[in-house]
Amino acid sequence: MKNIFFICVFSLIAFTGCTDDDELYKNSGKDSAEEETSFPNEEIDQRLFKVINLDYPGLEQVKAWYETGNYYSASKALLEYYRGRIGIINPYVSLNSITTQQARYAELALAENGYRFYINANYLEEKDLGNGKEKVPYSLKSGKEINWEFIPKGADDEYRKQLHRHNWIPFQAMAYQKTQDEIYMLGWKDVYSDWVSKFPKTETVVDEFAWWQLQVSTRLMGQAQAFEYFKFSSNFTPQWLSFFLVHFAEHADFLLKNRYPDENNILFSQIISMVFAGTLFPEFKDAPQWQAEGCRIINEQLEKQFLPDGMLSDLSLHYHIGILDELYNLKRLIQENHLPENLLTSKFDQILEKATEIVIHFTYPNYFEAGSNEYCTSAFNDSWMNTKNVLEKNFKKYAEMFPNNQELAWMATRGGQGHAPSAGIKVFENSGHYILRNGWDKTSTMLIHSNNYSNEKMDIWSHNQPDNGTFELYHNGRNFFPDSGVSSYGGSGTPNNIRSWFRQTKSHNTMILSDKETEDNDEPNAKRYGDEDIKNTLGKLIRKGETNQYQFVATENQGYANFTHRRSIFFVTPKEKPFFVIVDEGIGNATGFSKLYFHLCDDKTAESVSLDIENHGAHTTFSDNNNLFIRSFGNADITQNEVKGYISYDTKGLFLPRKAYSLVMDKKENSPVRYITVIYPVANETPEISARFTDDETFIEDAIKLEVTVNGQRYELGYTK
Repeated sequence: MKNIFFICVFSLIAFTGCTDDDELYKNSGKDSAEEETSFPNEEIDQRLFKVINLDYPGLEQVKAWYETGNYYSASKALLEYYRGRIGIINPYVSLNSITTQQARYAELALAENGYRFYINANYLEEKDLGNGKEKVPYSLKSGKEINWEFIPKGADDEYRKQLHRHNWIPFQAMAYQKTQDEIYMLGWKDVYSDWVSKFPKTETVVDEFAWWQLQVSTRLMGQAQAFEYFKFSSNFTPQWLSFFLVHFAEHADFLLKNRYPDENNILFSQIISMVFAGTLFPEFKDAPQWQAEGCRIINEQLEKQFLPDGMLSDLSLHYHIGILDELYNLKRLIQENHLPENLLTSKFDQILEKATEIVIHFTYPNYFEAGSNEYCTSAFNDSWMNTKNVLEKNFKKYAEMFPNNQELAWMATRGGQGHAPSAGIKVFENSGHYILRNGWDKTSTMLIHSNNYSNEKMDIWSHNQPDNGTFELYHNGRNFFPDSGVSSYGGSGTPNNIRSWFRQTKSHNTMILSDKETEDNDEPNAKRYGDEDIKNTLGKLIRKGETNQYQFVATENQGYANFTHRRSIFFVTPKEKPFFVIVDEGIGNATGFSKLYFHLCDDKTAESVSLDIENHGAHTTFSDNNNLFIRSFGNADITQNEVKGYISYDTKGLFLPRKAYSLVMDKKENSPVRYITVIYPVANETPEISARFTDDETFIEDAIKLEVTVNGQRYELGYTK
């Protein structure tokens, strides 16, 4: 592991040593009175000398000037020290790393372009700024001022939060490093000093905007990057250094004193940034405390936030991958700065390696298809599908961290090195995820079943959706039952209604209990949703197993006080054509109507997905002959209703229609409802399918028996205690 980051370390040392040593290290040689005349001490923020440890090795000249009362010369000496400092490595800093799009965002953030600050890809407008129409950030320019209170029409609270993360500043710093154009340095000074004047530090968290832990930690990390890129600028003056360092210390101290109350990804981001601050700026008096306290909480939180099966407790693959990336860079920070290994728990690598395996098994086989950049992961909970490029970039990092892991090597090289992971049943019981697959090439078949285990309240802000029992099914290059997605992180008003629609239980491939036989077919944003949502997400595994004919997994969740949904999934694997049989049972003394929902793939042609209302199912007719045929059977009369289905691929509040339907049965007291659904791959033929329970159609605890017939071939499925 010692040499895996050699190139990055070498590049950064070259970067920090690329100026004239004589210029960097010379003393001013001027009389202090002359300097004070040209640069009054009043221009230096004297709080600098309260936060810097003047006894830190290398700061002898700084201390000498300070003790004479010449604060400008002391600051200048400190700037020269930082310009010549070697051995402190920020793993987020590298040479020639800016993309064309990032460079454009850096340019747009300048005053002359209207202070168009990049928040994220969700908050862009289409404008012609002289080069044709393009998607650009919104302008915050008001006269000659920056209007930090501006909110684009229709934007939610997330816009206001992320505005204060200053995501565009690292782009400007990278643009400066590449072009050496001082306009970017002046832009940083202009905007950051304006922000500081309008949003002074608070002692405690007073809202979720300017001084909230995630905003503060993101700004802190971005400022640390900006410092390294900008510090050789002729406009990086001693005065600006004093301003920058005083407010950098304010940020780090704020995080130290205001621990995020919940144990989730926000706390992780907070404490990781504290370790970075203490490591990258050891000259601060409080740096040892930032570093030590950050590491202490990381060690405490690793086993709390990563479940024993490897999944982050947020139960969102998006946040799981994000925190893995932060911990990857933390590991690099420790290694490249030669910090004591015992700063982090001895379980650090074990926990991280298990977390990377989650990402492996949530990856669909189209990841290995050459020449495309398709979506390759599921979108359960507050996640969205990741593309092949995103996954490959992350797998390369994981393989660097764990070079002996042959499965990670195989994923990082897309089959070029190492060996493929197992194609057997994969169980992540602590988080409630179960994976059935028959291979790793594009034509393979794979189903991910999600039955969350979390006792967290399912408020609108929760990353855990009330969707227990749902699944996604990939076959031969197509995700036929993709999750609905997130669409919006919400806030107040219409976007929050959109978020509510996508979160609701019936927007997923699972079951609800309703007191209404008919359907509410409102579109997202028409009202608030969730009245029929399950109330608990305490999913548990009942059985799993494998025979010569099939693999199976059975789970259940008591979503309501007197109604439990048990779902048994059989992956029938004859050599000629594997298919799925899903058994859904509604158990308990509840009365009402059980509704089983199926949401099919995004049909871009509006002609390739058809509902078969009279036959309780659906079928697809894609022209590539890669299709599914779906039929359901029950222990009582079934009514099939078409419902409005939607799918979202991001968090911009945008969504597309898709075919969806419910299968409704009358739930009588103390009598279970039982469905059998057969999902069979076809080209364009119409198979003959039938299914029935062979256990007298009565619910048996921890056991089930059924018979499925496809084109005259009978399959006996089930499990017993």
